[in-house]
Amino acid sequence: MVKAPIFAISRLRFSIDGDGITTLVAFMGCTLKCNYCLNKICHNPIYKDKSKETLTKGVQMITPKELYDKVAIDDLYFQATGGGICFGGGEPLLYADFIKEFAQLCAGRWKITIETSLYVNFSNIAQQIIPVVDKWIVDIKDLNPEIYLNYTGRDIVVLERSLNDLLKMVEKQRIIIRVPHIPDYNTVKDVTCTIERLCKMGVTNIDEFNYIKKI
Repeated sequence: MVKAPIFAISRLRFSIDGDGITTLVAFMGCTLKCNYCLNKICHNPIYKDKSKETLTKGVQMITPKELYDKVAIDDLYFQATGGGICFGGGEPLLYADFIKEFAQLCAGRWKITIETSLYVNFSNIAQQIIPVVDKWIVDIKDLNPEIYLNYTGRDIVVLERSLNDLLKMVEKQRIIIRVPHIPDYNTVKDVTCTIERLCKMGVTNIDEFNYIKKI
């Protein structure tokens, strides 16, 4: 039975995580260690003990059907506005099998959006995840390898490979690439360079925005 650890279900979000009214579902676990992470809880242990019998406070371990039953309360809003479910986290692509099964329960009535860093082996999950996702929101941080490493603690090679795969396999209009201004890490010039590179790759939807530095 497919199960996944979830730390938040945020309802009635309008035009924040995709079209229409959406519910954000946030998974535990992430492949990056970003300095200004908004959801640091995703890095916490899923269980309180090694026996894996007691979940950490705030974490739910649920099946796709259990999640469906929880979010179905907003079915009318989803269908009336063209909204649905946005999977974030954490890194939702760590749970591609869960998302696929959940999407099958929706039977196309709700839009499925993914908010991802793409720091996964995308080619391994592309076949099961691409057919069920309507929109991709990709936060790439910065395409300068040094800046990416300094901010995320990871080598950029995995992101570059996954981004290239995504752009080859998914229609460009279904992809939004988010390019942040990151205080103390990149400059306006760095952001401009990243956007120029994305445009050369054929990206048509770019969301340039500012990270907020936490004190």
